[in-house]
Amino acid sequence: MAGRREKELVAQVPEMAEVARWLRQSRHLSGLTYEQLVRATGLSKGRLSRAANGWRSSWSVVEAFTRACGTDVGTARVLWLKAKEAMEGSDPVPDVIAVGHVGTFDELRVAMGHLRVLAGRPSLRELVERSGGGRLRRSTLASVFSGQSHPRRELVVAFVNVVGVGGDDAAGWAAAWDRAQAHSRSAREATAPMEPLAVVPSPALLSVLGDLPLSEWAAVAEVVDVVRKGREEGVPASVAVDFQHDGTARERDTITISCPDTGFDRAAIQQLFRIIGIDRPQEQNEFGPGFLVACLRLGSRITLRTAQRHEPAWTVFTLDLASLASGTSWRIPIGAEPKTETGQQGTRITIEALRSAWPSNMQHRLRRHLGDVYSYMLREQQMQVTVSDSVVTPRKPCIWGENRFVQRRGQDISAVQKLDVVLATLYRCQDCWHASPLGSPCCPQCQGTRLEQTEHRVWGWLGVQRYLHQRDYGIDFYRNGRKILARDKRLFSFAEDPEEILEYPVDPPAKGRLVGEIHCDHVPVNFTHTAFDYNSPEWRGVVHAIRGPGPLAPLRAQKLGFAPNTSPLATLFGAFRRNDPGLRCLIPGDGARALHDTAATWAERFHRGDPAYQSDEAWYDAALRHDRPAPTPTVVDDRIDLAHLDPENLSDLVHRLYMNLHGPTEGPRELIGPGAATTVFRDRPRSGERWVLQTRRSHHAVPLETVHALAGQMLDVQAVRGILVTTGWFGASSRAFAARSGLIELVDGRALKSLLHEHLGIEARLRLKRLPPEWDVGDLS
Repeated sequence: MAGRREKELVAQVPEMAEVARWLRQSRHLSGLTYEQLVRATGLSKGRLSRAANGWRSSWSVVEAFTRACGTDVGTARVLWLKAKEAMEGSDPVPDVIAVGHVGTFDELRVAMGHLRVLAGRPSLRELVERSGGGRLRRSTLASVFSGQSHPRRELVVAFVNVVGVGGDDAAGWAAAWDRAQAHSRSAREATAPMEPLAVVPSPALLSVLGDLPLSEWAAVAEVVDVVRKGREEGVPASVAVDFQHDGTARERDTITISCPDTGFDRAAIQQLFRIIGIDRPQEQNEFGPGFLVACLRLGSRITLRTAQRHEPAWTVFTLDLASLASGTSWRIPIGAEPKTETGQQGTRITIEALRSAWPSNMQHRLRRHLGDVYSYMLREQQMQVTVSDSVVTPRKPCIWGENRFVQRRGQDISAVQKLDVVLATLYRCQDCWHASPLGSPCCPQCQGTRLEQTEHRVWGWLGVQRYLHQRDYGIDFYRNGRKILARDKRLFSFAEDPEEILEYPVDPPAKGRLVGEIHCDHVPVNFTHTAFDYNSPEWRGVVHAIRGPGPLAPLRAQKLGFAPNTSPLATLFGAFRRNDPGLRCLIPGDGARALHDTAATWAERFHRGDPAYQSDEAWYDAALRHDRPAPTPTVVDDRIDLAHLDPENLSDLVHRLYMNLHGPTEGPRELIGPGAATTVFRDRPRSGERWVLQTRRSHHAVPLETVHALAGQMLDVQAVRGILVTTGWFGASSRAFAARSGLIELVDGRALKSLLHEHLGIEARLRLKRLPPEWDVGDLS
C-alpha cells in the first residue's frame, strides 16, 4: 500500500467500517498516495483520511475517493447507503473531528460546532457572556456557525478558551486556523484569472513536429479521424484517400483526404494553429496538435477546403512551411470560394511536398492498416473508406462462435465472453471538460453550469481464436470507434513485486489464441491516438473490469491471498489456456496430434474472404474427428495393438492396470487434459496421497515438454506422485528430468506390455512406425 500504514478504524457502526475498508482497498489497488488523491479529487487530505478511517463522510467524498482510485462506484454507493441508514438509527451525537485533521474553514466550522455540543450546547448569548462581552460578539458567532463567513484567528482562540480548552490544546486550534487560512489562500490563487500567453511557433518548430515518431499509416488515420468528425449525426462518413502522382517530379505528388459528409466552421479551423495552450481535450477539438503533427509528418504544404451546408462559400487556406520560413509575416489569410450550388458541404485536405513516396504496395499496406484501425466502424457500416478508389475492407476476428463451449468443473464455458459494465457516472462540464460528481450545482473548475451526465463504460467481448499464433493474438482497445491498441498483450501479465510475471501463453507451444475487442471511450489518450494514459485511474478501472485485481492462475492467486478470479479474462484463461487437440480445448487434431499449422492456413483463407472458411465448421469438424478417429483394427492375432488402440480405451486399460497394482481409490476419478488422457487419483486409501496418472498414445518418442507439463499438472492439483504411460518411448532428457524430480515415473510401451501380461494376463503388441533406440524386434511383437 502506498504511504504509511493506515490507522485503526474508528467507525461508530460496522456499516461505516465497511465503507472505510472499501476505500482502503481501492487505494491499495490504485497505488495512489493521499497527496495524489488530493490532487485528483480536490478534497483536503483530512477529509479523505477521515473517510478511510471510518468517520462519518458524505457521499460526495466517498464517490470522489472511489472514482480517483478507478474502482466500482456502484458498490461504494450500496455500502454508503447501508452505513447512512445505520447511522441514522444510532446515537445522534456527531463524530468529533480531531483538530489535528482540520485543513479547511468548513472543517474548522464543523469542529467548532462539535466542540460546542460537547460543552453542553451553550447558546450564543451564553458564549458572549462567558467571554466577558468583549472578545466574542453574537452576530459574528452566528455568521461563523451558519457558514456565511470565516472566523478570525482571535475569535477561534477566544471561543475555545470560553468552552474550557486551554494550554497545548488551544494552540492546536490556532494551528488549525493557520492551515485553513493557507488552504483558502491556495484556492484563491489557483482560481485567479491569468493573462493569456501568446506563443507563436516558428517554422523550425513546425518542421520538428513532422519529425515526431509517427508511422505514415497512423498519420493518415489521424487525418481521416478528423475529417469524419464533422458528419451529421446518424449519417455514415464516406472518406476517400487519393494519391496523385506527377511523373516528372516526385515532390509534386499529393495526398488528398476528403469527406463529402462533413464540414467545419472557422472556430473549429482555428484550432489547427493552437499547438500550445489548447483549452479543451482533443476529443472536443476537430483540429488539434495530433492533426497538425500528422499532416506535417506526410508533407510540408497543407491546403484545407471545407464548408457546412448552410454556409454561402467554401473556406480555404494553405499552410506552407517554405513560405513561412522565407517570409516576415505570420498571418495566414483564410480565403472564401463561392459555392456553385447551394447546400454543398464537405471537407478536402490536400497535402503536398510529401516526405515519402507512396507506390502501389504502400497503398495496399495502408488499406490493410486502415481496415484494422477502423475495423469496428467499417463492420458496423458507420463509415466507408476508399484508398485510390479501392474499398477498404475491415479486419474481422477469426474466433469460435458464441455457441461453442467447453466444460470445466461441470460448467459450460462459452468461447465468447461478453462485457458491458459502467464503472462510474458523473458530470462533464461542456465548457472546460472537467469531471465532477453527480449532484454538483456547477463545475468546480470553471464554475460553469453546462454540465452533462456521462458514463465511464467498458464494453465489448473476449474470445478464443480458431488458431494459435506467435504474435497475432491479444486484445484490441477502441476509443470512439478507432482502435488505439491492436492485439495488445499487456493484460496477460501480472505485476508482482519486483517484476511482471507472464501468465499467458505458458503451455507449449508458446503461442496464443485469446483475443478481444474492448471499447473504453472515457480513457485519456496521447495526442496522436497511439497509446492510452496507462497511469490514469480510468485505465486502471478498465484493467480491473477485464482481468480482475489478482493473478489469472488460481494457485498463484490463492498463494498471494486473492479471492477466486471470476473476471471475463480469467474465465477464458481457465478454460482455454491449454492447447491439447480435441473438443475439450477446441483445438483441431487428426487423432494423434494437434493440427496447429493447418488451422493457421485455414485462418489465412478466412482473412482472404474464402466463403468456405468464414464459419468455424472446418475447425470444429477437425477437433471432433480427433476425438472420434476412424476405426482401426485393434486386435491382430488375438493380441491388442496398443499403438492403435482408441485413446479412451487405452486410458481405461491403464486405469484398470494401476487399480490392480495399487488398489482402488476412495475418491472419484477426475479427468483433466484432452479426452481421458489424464486421471487424478484423490484420497488414496493407504496414505491419503494424491497421484496423477497420464496416458499418451504415441508412435514416437514423447516430447520433453509433455513430461514438463505433467510436472505442472502435479503442482496444479498438489499431487505427490506422477505416472506417465505411453505406447512409444522416452528420450534421455525426459528420463533425466524424471530422475531429478524423484516424483515422476515413466512407463514406455514395452514396459506397459510386460505389466499387462504379468498383472492382467493380457497379451499385447505394438505396431510402431520404427524400432525405438535400445529396443529389440521382440519388444514390439
